[in-house]
Amino acid sequence: MSNASWPSVTVVVVNLDGIEFMGPCLQSLRDQEYPGAVEVIVIDNASTDGSRELVIRDFPEVQVITESTNTGFAPAVNKGARAGNGDIVALINNDATADPTWLRELVMPMRARDAVKVTGGVVLDAEGGALEFAGGALTFYGHGMPIGRGGEIPTDAVPQPVAYVTGASMAIRRDWFLETGLFDADYFAFFEDVDYGWRTWLMGGEVWLVPDAIIRHHHHGTIKRFGYARERYLLERNALSTIYKNFGDVALSHNLPAALLLAVVRAFTSVGSGLGDYAIGPDTAGTMPPVPELDAEAGAHLAALRDFGLDLERLGEKRRFVQSRRQREDRDVVRMFRHPIMGNITDPTFLRMLDAVVSTFDVLTHTTSRQRVLIVTADTLGTKMAGPAIRTWEMALLLSREHEVKLVSMHPTEITHDAFAVEQITAANAGVLAQWAEVTVVQGVTTHAFPELLKTNGCLVVDLYDPFHIEGLVQRRHDDPMERWTAARVERTILEAQMRRGDLFLCATDRQRDLWLGQLAGLGRLNPATYDQHHDLSGLLALAPFGLPDKPPVADGHPIRDRFDAIGPDDVVLLWGGGIWNWFDPVTLMKGVEQAAATDPRLKLVFLGTARPNPLVPAQARAAEAVAFAKDRGLFDKHVFFNDGWVPYDQREAWLLDADIGVTTHFQHIETQYAFRTRVLDYLWAGLPILSTGGDSLSLMIRDRDLGIVVPAEDPGAIADALLRLADPSVRAGFAANVRAVAPDLTWEKALEPLLTFARMPRRAPDLVGVPKVWQRGGLSALTDRSPVELGRKFIEVSRQRGFGTAVRVAGQAVKSRLGVGR
Repeated sequence: MSNASWPSVTVVVVNLDGIEFMGPCLQSLRDQEYPGAVEVIVIDNASTDGSRELVIRDFPEVQVITESTNTGFAPAVNKGARAGNGDIVALINNDATADPTWLRELVMPMRARDAVKVTGGVVLDAEGGALEFAGGALTFYGHGMPIGRGGEIPTDAVPQPVAYVTGASMAIRRDWFLETGLFDADYFAFFEDVDYGWRTWLMGGEVWLVPDAIIRHHHHGTIKRFGYARERYLLERNALSTIYKNFGDVALSHNLPAALLLAVVRAFTSVGSGLGDYAIGPDTAGTMPPVPELDAEAGAHLAALRDFGLDLERLGEKRRFVQSRRQREDRDVVRMFRHPIMGNITDPTFLRMLDAVVSTFDVLTHTTSRQRVLIVTADTLGTKMAGPAIRTWEMALLLSREHEVKLVSMHPTEITHDAFAVEQITAANAGVLAQWAEVTVVQGVTTHAFPELLKTNGCLVVDLYDPFHIEGLVQRRHDDPMERWTAARVERTILEAQMRRGDLFLCATDRQRDLWLGQLAGLGRLNPATYDQHHDLSGLLALAPFGLPDKPPVADGHPIRDRFDAIGPDDVVLLWGGGIWNWFDPVTLMKGVEQAAATDPRLKLVFLGTARPNPLVPAQARAAEAVAFAKDRGLFDKHVFFNDGWVPYDQREAWLLDADIGVTTHFQHIETQYAFRTRVLDYLWAGLPILSTGGDSLSLMIRDRDLGIVVPAEDPGAIADALLRLADPSVRAGFAANVRAVAPDLTWEKALEPLLTFARMPRRAPDLVGVPKVWQRGGLSALTDRSPVELGRKFIEVSRQRGFGTAVRVAGQAVKSRLGVGR
């Protein structure tokens, strides 16, 4: 790639008496493997240790600007940014050294996305063995906290948006830096990077952490000479200034009083400081007031509060500058904070006060990433629900703990919940709901019925756990050929529209993930942007299977044995825990029951439901076939029983606990390969050993974890043998113990973790916003964008490596590409 395509960079290094560090720092900048032009400017804040002279002598290519006094970090950076000529301003502490690829890595996200205005790297300690900074989190009271300090050094992280990056390792588009007011020069040092990151997000830019941009840092190699008390003063004063300038009016009215109280409490948490007890009571009459004890750190906090108050008039002008340029609402920025309600010290008094002010000033409402979440299902929401509706119900339960949730169905709803709204989506309200939501979760054909859901400006999550286009092939196998082809085309169109628009996709199994990755690749959604987001593409397509309730099921009577008189207390009940859909094979199961019952008449098979709650789902031919077979073989109401209709969702646990074995059998076809049998999850929840046909994903888990017996498809003899084995209570007990061990790992909260994480910090898919023009033009060959000079260099390189003939062929292809021949 041509060096001309890389922006020029001005690296600003602020120095104060850093003779011990300046040589290694500047040498690491001299060694940068950056393809574009780089200039280095040192702002010397009146050093007296010879470090300024060292730079002039040993690094003559570096421009040195000498201050007569110590102006502080923020003013010095601003002067360097104004003096430089680079397209990008990069910052590195004078007590740090940069890896050779540091600059290149910092600049790459800006080249990929116009919205990225600021980037920052990972900071390690001087030896490179401990992590100091890997992104910043923010509190509502203005304190920035490094993420991961003291933890493991990230090895597989990818560039990602963060609240702020450290000024010790930062790059900023120079024109953006100047337009947005540079660093606040009054900060002197500390939190100018926090303030600027927050301001960047407010004004419409993005701040990204780049894990591969690494520096090694002598922590506080410069500031330590001033003492901890002055550091505390700057931190407290600057934190208050940061929230005062950046919060909107409503959020500030809630957060500033709370922040002021917390700053006072922090002043007296250090050893050696205290106010004593000033309370007046019967035991204090006539006594002298206590003598306060105040050390330098406590005094620093109080001085910070004083000076913040004295500076409010000037801060007001800065606040008006920031608020007048606001492009994002507070709630859109706060979602980047990650830990807005986190204590930065562990003192018990401080933590008690933190809880009190959060509650008293309603901080939680105004300083959290609470989103408006719309969940849309094509299934019926009522007392009787099938898998898709159950899944959305559990999503709503979990998400409503943190967000405002509306769960809507294409059908009239029969149930409500105190934690979230439940209603019907119609042509009249679809547009309003779509625009209300900041995060929309869609399922199945909902977007076909309501295309407004695809036009939302918010984030779209597409739940692909149920491959309905594959189910349709089985479902309509015996329908009119024209109808089959029409339905298949419509379903493909629905999926393609969802896949082109979705910001996050959810699936249930690794097999499904391979299926959906293939379809996404065919639509161009596997591209540099989505790869760079997460190298395993989990940022685009995440595993989120069906889950189990947190609490174990509770028995309420014996509904199976009470419902069917022919089933006695000592019988062994086999439960088919769901509907009889066309892709299942109940007949082979009944043949196996028939054979096994000849040896052990205690075996009784119960089908939980015969009619799906969703009125739009047609009657299943397989269900009618099963009933007819049972009657024809004399099994009906003797060894095989059918529960008419559907068991209510909140009553299914009693049916599960009244059974002894969970069963599911299916044919071997494409639906089986990608299916996720949700009824099996219910069996695990109830601790039932399982009999299953092989071929689907859950049958692999049953076999691998020894949760039951897996049999071949359409093999009644194998089923009969398995049932006779499972009729033994000791055998069932062994499998049941394994089931109980695995169930806690399969809760809804764990299964839906990718969705919960996304809702806390929703973001548009990176390839749908800020994509380079070359990709938007349809992925043209990079050769079409190269200059003639570079093509000439390429011709010589290919000639040397692969021969003149090959070079001629490559050149010919390049010319055709530039002329559009063959396109």
